Amino acid sequence: MSSSAVTLFSGTDIPWVDAILDACPSLSDGCRPPRWARNAHVQTALTVALDDRAPALAWDRDERLVAPDGGTLSLQWSGLDAAPNTPVLVVLHTICGSGDALRRFVREMRRRLGWVVVACNRRGHAGLPLTAPRIHTMGFVDDLEAQLDRIQNQRPLAPLYGVGVSAGSGLLVRYLGETRESSRFRAGVAVCPAYRIPEGLGDAHRGYDAFMTRKMVRFFLERHRDVLGGIEGFEACASSRSMVEFHERLAPLAGFDSQEAYVAASDPMRVAGEVTTPVLVLNSEDDPVCSVTNVHRHVAALQERPRVLTALTRSGGHCGFFEAASASASWSDRATAEFLAAAASRND
Repeated sequence: MSSSAVTLFSGTDIPWVDAILDACPSLSDGCRPPRWARNAHVQTALTVALDDRAPALAWDRDERLVAPDGGTLSLQWSGLDAAPNTPVLVVLHTICGSGDALRRFVREMRRRLGWVVVACNRRGHAGLPLTAPRIHTMGFVDDLEAQLDRIQNQRPLAPLYGVGVSAGSGLLVRYLGETRESSRFRAGVAVCPAYRIPEGLGDAHRGYDAFMTRKMVRFFLERHRDVLGGIEGFEACASSRSMVEFHERLAPLAGFDSQEAYVAASDPMRVAGEVTTPVLVLNSEDDPVCSVTNVHRHVAALQERPRVLTALTRSGGHCGFFEAASASASWSDRATAEFLAAAASRND
């Protein structure tokens, strides 16, 4: 189904889709930015500018966890004064991001939902030291499992929901596909996913591809040369000229013996067909980083799942979807909150 601003691709559980759409007017309306903000580069620039200008967030708690291999993770909590049974929204950050970098989004989710929000920071992010020689742009499912253990230990009466932003959406879908019916999330939202790893990054706009490749080399490798520099393949990965090339050379630095093993354990689409948790996927046709080509390649497979709903907007850039130049004007924020609230109200 489609309007001039959005095309919706639904899963096989049509009654569920109809009920969700009745409760989520933003999904039917689509993203409608003013003329000056319809350009993908403007939308992506707004994302960066509004995130950077957002006031610092005073987290209720910022705690570190140690993974079995010695790697360091962290959780940043907001809203811990809520009742014990208040839902917890678990936020999985962007490729070089953190909970702090998503503070505008976290603040919006707190305002719109009133839930507890916890950002799961991956190893090497959020100022964390890299205490084990293992790095991943998307994150490891076993690390997320350790973080979810801690979250449920702290809030045992609270239902969990998940949102992955850009690279974080890959980790979300990978987790949901691996855990199937035993997933601890009641519902999830994937914002601007790349779908396949690494092929999904191959159609990125050339300028963004070059910029993001340099950023990844600095963030993941140059900052951690003392820990990772002795691993065979480090220099080859550091000389990568594209995001695809970077990921094709990442396997030894992620702790895998081969590229095949790395992809088999990392690619979200390898297990997306096993997802049973309700999921909303948000994409834009003009995304310069995670190309709309990915949507067309994979949406038919997602439609085979009962409760997966994909919303493809005409405008939005990469993780933007702003309908005005203000922190609270993101269509994707509104759609995310409406979907999660609708999913929570159904409890099925």
